[in-house]
Amino acid sequence: MVIPIFYKVDPSHVRKQTGQFGKVFGETCIGRTENEIRKWMRALAEVANLAGEDLRNWRSEAEMVENIANDVSNKLITPSDNFRDFVGIEAHIRKRE
Repeated sequence: MVIPIFYKVDPSHVRKQTGQFGKVFGETCIGRTENEIRKWMRALAEVANLAGEDLRNWRSEAEMVENIANDVSNKLITPSDNFRDFVGIEAHIRKRE
């Protein structure tokens, strides 16, 4: 599972390797083979096209981080029916949801 997080970078700059991101990417490519660079460029374009989080869409970094943490938690922790016979467990399970 991949959740792209664009922190102080425009996803289109990642997609096209332009702007400040493109400059740094170009420096990173020095000494690499053309094949490696093409693979990285393709991977960056794919990642930039995935639904993710962009800091520019949030009022604050804290809100974005909280949303990401909740999203990851919800994807990793699925409610279980294994403990339904435990007395008092329902309230704790509901708190997590």
